[in-house]
Amino acid sequence: MFLTRDELHRLQAWKMMSSGSVGKQAARITDKINGSLSPVIEWGLKTGNWRLAPSIHEAIPEPTREQCRSILSRNDWKAILRFDMVPAQSAARWMQLCGSALADMTEGKASQGYQKLREAIELSDHEGIAAISDVLATRLGQALPRAHLPVPSATTTSAFMEAAEARRMAAYARLSPSEDWNQQFDLLHRRLLRMIQSGDTATQTILLNAMAVLARRLGRMEQALDCIREAAALAIFSGDIVLIQNISFNFGNIINGIARDDPGAFSPETYLGLLQLDIELRERLRIGKDSAQAELLYAYLSHEQGNFGDAQTYLDKADAIIAQSRQALDVALRGRVFGLLACDTSAPGSRKFAEGLAALRKSADAYEQHGNLIAAREVRQDLARRAGS
Repeated sequence: MFLTRDELHRLQAWKMMSSGSVGKQAARITDKINGSLSPVIEWGLKTGNWRLAPSIHEAIPEPTREQCRSILSRNDWKAILRFDMVPAQSAARWMQLCGSALADMTEGKASQGYQKLREAIELSDHEGIAAISDVLATRLGQALPRAHLPVPSATTTSAFMEAAEARRMAAYARLSPSEDWNQQFDLLHRRLLRMIQSGDTATQTILLNAMAVLARRLGRMEQALDCIREAAALAIFSGDIVLIQNISFNFGNIINGIARDDPGAFSPETYLGLLQLDIELRERLRIGKDSAQAELLYAYLSHEQGNFGDAQTYLDKADAIIAQSRQALDVALRGRVFGLLACDTSAPGSRKFAEGLAALRKSADAYEQHGNLIAAREVRQDLARRAGS
């Protein structure tokens, strides 16, 4: 029988290589052996499978062959264990702290969660545990006043580490400064192709969602729509409710952006329905309290349509979430919506009108501080129009 590339990859000495590298290295070794001796190894696919030549195989005693079969059998089991070197006590405590940190993030208590995560990271230096911890730290960092930036990417050595790195990259890309969005999109696109090759649909969903966000910010709306449509289908397949909630918001935001330029492309019910799904999942399942993005966008769209009552209602809903989460970009968007509403419902020169102008200035400053120069410019245009009225 031929030994396959995947079977060779399971053996301890080959584990740290990627599957593709294993095939190439085995082919080089085969050529070297066969070139210096009589043909010892035959191959079916030169970088895919190999076996001993019949004359060599027949010379091996049966007890030796049985011993090899036993080793391969044990390695089949060990091959599926990624964290067997982590003491169970450490793994249990790490899970407790990380699970509690995720609950903190869901409730909008990112600072508390981050402290628990710092304690969790000290429990093990296992590369897989460290990779997962860094992904979680990057996600938590999006809700902190000073965002956590990812550590420099290390050379990945396995499909698992590839996926962990991809998820960390996606989390960072969404909070990267605007001058980096093009580069971040290209990086995620290259990583997506690798995840498609590996068949990891869960990580593909996360990458496509982040790419859709970047494409929308860059004004590449058709590309954003392509990405978010793929992400939506894969998210429903995954059954991950938190991810579905996030993608429903981004899908609605992208469709709304397209409808702004082409009102006949989508009805308001289409994008408002997706925002309502985001809100419904939060209210029914008590998840996603780390961001009020759907409420704020709904308030913004209601203001834009002249429906100031609904705008205030959704702004109040957003305020209840922001009081807990203090999500920096939510605070910036909240300032913009409040400022627009205050200016457009109050007489110039009134105290409320002045509060509105101050909120717009603060919003623009916040966007600049976080590197979103496009949003900052839009808010300053809002401010200029109201200040000149």
